[in-house]
Amino acid sequence: MKTPYRIIVPSEDRDRADLVMQVTAMRLGTPMETLKHKGRLSKPAVRVRRVSLYLGYVALGWSLERVGHAFGFNRQTIATACARIEEARDEPHLDALLDELTATIRTLCETPPATDLPEVA
Repeated sequence: MKTPYRIIVPSEDRDRADLVMQVTAMRLGTPMETLKHKGRLSKPAVRVRRVSLYLGYVALGWSLERVGHAFGFNRQTIATACARIEEARDEPHLDALLDELTATIRTLCETPPATDLPEVA
């Protein structure tokens, strides 16, 4: 029996991939349960997932391979998603939305953690 290909992914990468999925799903009005469904996704859910994969590539500045490992997809799936979203960026509304999501994700990921919170009684 052949064992599936698995690679060790740092927990920080998985956390950031999850953050990208959650921010994208929330902004686009799609429940996370829909995106995590193991079966076939609806067309709107596939679009949201593609946007998430694209943002992992663009907003996080990761390679296609790293995005694939963190999100649990192969490199070709990531490349296809990125190509489709790039083609769709000609639409002004989508372009503005992607810029907004990119800025949000970068802010969340690049801002140092707030460690100076006072203790609460």
